[in-house]
Parts: sequence; C-alpha cells; structure tokens
Amino acid sequence: MITLVNKIYKQIVDFLIKCLIGFIRLILPNKLKAFLFDEIIPTKKVKTNRGSILFFCPGLLPLFRANTLLSKEPETIKWIEKFKPDTVFWDIGANVGIYSIYAGLDPSLKVYAFEPAANNFNLITKNIKINKMDERISALSIAFNAQTQFSIFYMSNLEAGSAHHSFGEPVNQFGEKLNYQFKQSMIAFSIDDFISSFDIPFPNYIKIDVDGIEHQIISGAKKTLRNKQLFSILIELDSGRPDYNSTIEILESCGFIRKEKHSIFRDINSQKDLANYIFEKTNN
Repeated sequence: MITLVNKIYKQIVDFLIKCLIGFIRLILPNKLKAFLFDEIIPTKKVKTNRGSILFFCPGLLPLFRANTLLSKEPETIKWIEKFKPDTVFWDIGANVGIYSIYAGLDPSLKVYAFEPAANNFNLITKNIKINKMDERISALSIAFNAQTQFSIFYMSNLEAGSAHHSFGEPVNQFGEKLNYQFKQSMIAFSIDDFISSFDIPFPNYIKIDVDGIEHQIISGAKKTLRNKQLFSILIELDSGRPDYNSTIEILESCGFIRKEKHSIFRDINSQKDLANYIFEKTNN
C-alpha cells in the first residue's frame, strides 16, 4: 500500500512540475527561456570531496540520480577514487553520466561514456557541457554485445534517467522477459571489434552496468580482457543466472580475480542475487 501511495505521489508531483514548466515556457521570451531552462532551473549542484558537480535534471528521475550519486553505490565511488593518474575509464551503461562526470573531476583521466538510450544520451552530453568537461569525457551512443551487429534496443521506459533496457532481446537483469515501451534501432560492437576498428585509447578501467547482457559483453571482450593494461572491472551480475559461472570463468581465465562483492538485490526464494563485483588483474 505504501509503495502504491508513493508511486501516485511521485506521478502527481511530476505532473505538476511539468505543468509549471510548460506554463513558464509559454509566457517567457525565447532568450530568457533558453537561459532559464538550459542553465538554471533544472540544474542540481552536488558537492563531493573532489569538488562540486552540476547535473541537468529536467525530471524527478535525473534529480534522484544526482541526489544519490554518493550514496546509491558507494563502492563505485570508492573504486573510481582509486584510479591511477593518467589512465582511461570506460563507463558502459552510463545512463545520465553521473559516474563519468565524477571520474572527470580528476583532470588526468580520460573518460568514455557509452549509453545507447537516446533520452539518457541527451542528458550525458548536457552534463558534460555544463561541467565544461568535453576535453576529458567523450560520450558515444552505441551498445556493446558479444558480436558487432545491427539490432533492436528495447527500452522499458522513455523517461529521462530511466534504466532496465536491453539490446538484442527483451530480457531484464534477471534474464526474465522485459516489458518494453519502445524499440530503438541500434548498432552494437563487441569490445574487441571496437578497439581494433577505431583509434581510441585502450581502457584501464571498465564499468559494465547494462541491466541484463553483461555476460554477452564479456564474451565479446576476451582479447581486451587478456591485455595487461586493463587493470580492473566493475560489473553488475546476478549469480542466480545460468550464464553467471561462464562469465566468471572468462574473467578468471583472462587473469582477473574477484576482490569485492556488493549486494544490490537478493531473493532467496527465487535465487536472485544481484550485486556489483569488482575484479582486478592479478599482475597489478
């Protein structure tokens, strides 16, 4: 009952905010509207021990992601803070770019944010712009998969900042059927093909959080995983899925060992056990 009330409350507040924004857009001159809506009204300032960050928040979900930057996945923040200077970070499944932007506070890092969803990619580029990080962060609207291919990106929600989408097949992070709202055409690369095809700096750190096909991305990255220059991987996995063991086997065969596990969701009855895993190369 409480969950339903909270959901209704969120929808009402979101509706009222949209109505207010729509009314303001109607009555203000174009130049003033552009200034307000691009620079002031939707912007949230988040203070960190590395400095302050601005996030463009044209809705409640992007605002939630900004407000929970330091608290939702503290292990991800700590992992980023341990990056060596003058290294390269790939953020695969970047959403609106909160972790990419946080990493970008270190001017010595080069960051690549990969996000297929059009609604989120727009916010990533906006966040890069307002933080003046376009020299440090490159955003690309592509997917990664086991092989390079053209297919469908299934979107569960079109709201800015939404997650739980899937490339290639409509499945969620537990391997179950995904109820999607929209199908977006998308090109995906295997990580190995992408690196061999383009002049892009080799990643030293990779975060993979794509809500369901992490195992396929790992399958298409075996050459990259064996490279000694890849120091560490943070990946979201459900140990209750059949493909979990094969994913771990690939990582271990490429010289990685599991250092940490941070639980996100666990259900003993259904054997779901979703967590962030941090792997490090044994020779580093």
